[in-house]
Amino acid sequence: MKITHKMIGSKRVYDVRGYLGKYTDINGNTKTKTYHHGGFSSSKAAKLAFDRAKVEFDHRKNNPAAIMDNPTFDEVYEVWLKTYKLGVKESTLNRVEGIFKHHISPSFGSMRISTITWQKCQEEALKWRESVKQFNKLAQYAALVFRTAQKMGVITNNPMKLVDVPKVSVDYSKDKAADNFWTAEQLATFLSVVDATDGHRTQPRYDRSALFYLLATTGMRKGEALALTWSDIDLKNGLVTINKTISRSIDNHQIISTPKTRNAYRTLSLDRSTVDRLKQYRKSLVVIPRAKDLIFTNKKGQIMSVMTPNHWLEALIGETDLPTITVHGLRHTFASIQVANNINVKALQMQMGHSDIKITLNIYAHLSQQELSAQVYDMSKILAQ
Repeated sequence: MKITHKMIGSKRVYDVRGYLGKYTDINGNTKTKTYHHGGFSSSKAAKLAFDRAKVEFDHRKNNPAAIMDNPTFDEVYEVWLKTYKLGVKESTLNRVEGIFKHHISPSFGSMRISTITWQKCQEEALKWRESVKQFNKLAQYAALVFRTAQKMGVITNNPMKLVDVPKVSVDYSKDKAADNFWTAEQLATFLSVVDATDGHRTQPRYDRSALFYLLATTGMRKGEALALTWSDIDLKNGLVTINKTISRSIDNHQIISTPKTRNAYRTLSLDRSTVDRLKQYRKSLVVIPRAKDLIFTNKKGQIMSVMTPNHWLEALIGETDLPTITVHGLRHTFASIQVANNINVKALQMQMGHSDIKITLNIYAHLSQQELSAQVYDMSKILAQ
């Protein structure tokens, strides 16, 4: 410790500087911590301030986040991320890190977090509103970082909590997602086209029919279907067990992981047409597959790209007059057909693997006008009673 003084006018003021000690930062690097402050009225006051700083440092040195000097937003983000990553799957972590990399850090990253005002947060949130569909998610994640800064004692209030950004008005008449399903008749047409197209080739193929029948008749997710192994299929009893899915690793590679929710674990019945196509596909394979082998693979026998079914579907729809839907639209189609045929809502939730029944109830919005009319009681008949 070293104490110096200087004259400011007729007044003597004291500065103190000194070494507090070493600590390990959040990245595992050894750092040194020093203290330098001035403006004290006496050397005794300067020494007292240094001694207090030393005691505070010794108390906090095992918590590197607590001894950061005026950290930037990104430095606090790293502190938050260290804990957050312990409770989420790789695919979720990959998505959240992407959100920060592409949207939140460009807005706040290099700024000292103590200098970020609610006005700055409001300004950035309005920009996100114009460019990101789920802009509120960005505000929520940013707020978690500011909350961490509060816990560290760097800031008192969370500026993101004061942000008020109006929702984007949606023209539901132009909502393409609402049309992402087929009627039962359209689905039947599509499946017959798959059979005809792939079965009448010079060298017939059965992988596409097996996959699309499986998706269309069970409502399972694409990632769930691509993660299936032959041991998950009971062709004799017509059952399929779902206990894994395709997700993204932290380095953005496709991996097989466990489902995100408890309800996603389920066993579903397979109808005869789907069983027949799976048998046909299995029989067509050059090498008899082992129980642990994936059902659907790329040419190297590895995990099929999640984009491959998209390309298959696009090509097959191009041979028809059917409206364009996505692969996920087959899941919506299954659910909508079930709703139109009066399936029990709870049963549909379990079939679809929805974590929340509210998600299942939203499927009712997919009813066509004819289906909706058929489900609504004729008020004139009721009133005439």
